Amino acid sequence: MTSKAVSVAIIGAGFGGLAAAMELDRNGMHDYTVFERGDSAGGVWRANSYPGAACDVPSPIYSFSAHLETEWSRRFGTQPEIHRYLQRTADTHGVTRKIRFGAEVVAATFEPEAARWRVELEDGEVNHFDVLICATGQLSRPALPELDGMADFAGAQFHSAQWDHGVDLTDKRVAVVGSGASAVQIVPAIADRVAELHVVQRSAYWVGNKWDHRTNRIARTLLRRVPGLARLQHNAEWLWYEARAPFIARWAEPVQIGFEWWLKAKIRREIGDPALRRAVTPGYRFGCNRVLLSNAWYPALDLPQVTLHPHGVQRVTERGLVLADGSEVDADVIVWCTGFTATEYLAPIEITGRDGRRLHAEWKAGPYAHLGITVSGYPNLFLMYGPNTGSLTNTITFMLEKQARYARLAIERIAERGGWLDVRPEAQHAYNSRLQDKLRRTVFTTGCPGWYHTADGTVTAVWPGSHLAYARATRAVDFNDYDHHQGG
Repeated sequence: MTSKAVSVAIIGAGFGGLAAAMELDRNGMHDYTVFERGDSAGGVWRANSYPGAACDVPSPIYSFSAHLETEWSRRFGTQPEIHRYLQRTADTHGVTRKIRFGAEVVAATFEPEAARWRVELEDGEVNHFDVLICATGQLSRPALPELDGMADFAGAQFHSAQWDHGVDLTDKRVAVVGSGASAVQIVPAIADRVAELHVVQRSAYWVGNKWDHRTNRIARTLLRRVPGLARLQHNAEWLWYEARAPFIARWAEPVQIGFEWWLKAKIRREIGDPALRRAVTPGYRFGCNRVLLSNAWYPALDLPQVTLHPHGVQRVTERGLVLADGSEVDADVIVWCTGFTATEYLAPIEITGRDGRRLHAEWKAGPYAHLGITVSGYPNLFLMYGPNTGSLTNTITFMLEKQARYARLAIERIAERGGWLDVRPEAQHAYNSRLQDKLRRTVFTTGCPGWYHTADGTVTAVWPGSHLAYARATRAVDFNDYDHHQGG
């Protein structure tokens, strides 16, 4: 039992923010406020409402362990379903009443004399809290390219995460810029209703089969009514995915090559044009970048009204795009599937720690943290989905729940003794040295394209081991790694 109430600010009401809030509630810590810039819980699943939006992790494990869902319509849940699930979860666990919607945090400053965080909202309102939990996620801020002529385009243009549902794509010439996770879902969803579809690909991705299916009504009833059955389904699916963790190691290269052979066979089966086959075949190791899942991507690219352009965009004109090879694409609508500011953790919130330290300035060369959760110089600050905790082999919800537990254990110590906890710089450095050493022995350092690493090759996004290994690493807080200032 804690000796005093500790006030906690949680930024974000997606999976991470809800995991933190539920962890606090379960352990008798109810003095928290969730700040959410949107109008509902859901995070990226509220914002990303583009056609075809769905999860690429099976829904039985893309769920909170304390709130397993039995009513998924498919093995891989759709965006509306996942959004509703998060809203129901927040309602069921009493979190919704603690959420302030339409409240965007723009700055947070640690005040050491008072051992508290000063949290400032966009409208100028200021609040103070003992602890700050940042659950803004990696994929919350759309990244738009800075190209000449973007303001000159005469048609409609928008980012995939800011889909304009007022724009009718029927019989239009549409350019989709990008070939990553959102494009792989959008292109098949709109290909049959547009006049022309131009897909601008900067680099190809490995795309595997999506073993999806509609769920059976009888099975859903059994999952709902038979005690323990939903838990058994969750655990079996989780263990199946966890078994993939060893394949990211460099010693597993023969297995990676085997997967590449299998996926190249898929490309040959689903695409008839040899030139198109070559264009969509990646030139890097399987698992080096995110492996996408789709049964419809390659067949959609092979449709007569769809053209793949294997060159990036050079500039935008009033009529469309000029590509890097000098060719032009005329379009009525441009959809920017250009990802997110994934390496700019916590942006654009200005985080100021001890002695006026600015987190974004310190992270300019690349973000880092101890266990992906705490950062030296920023006391009583805890990150959800922080640096090097991205999940590629299993489910991020598991990682988030372990981070929430770790933060709660630390907050209990703060409640017992007062003051503030700050991870020691030597502990943080030692952890990150071990982490990068392990990453050097994985596929992620074999020349991957994409956003997993910084310009100098330091991998900042992904976790290099199994989820069980992360659970062991975070099962308890080693307070020898922390300075505990118990002054006022």
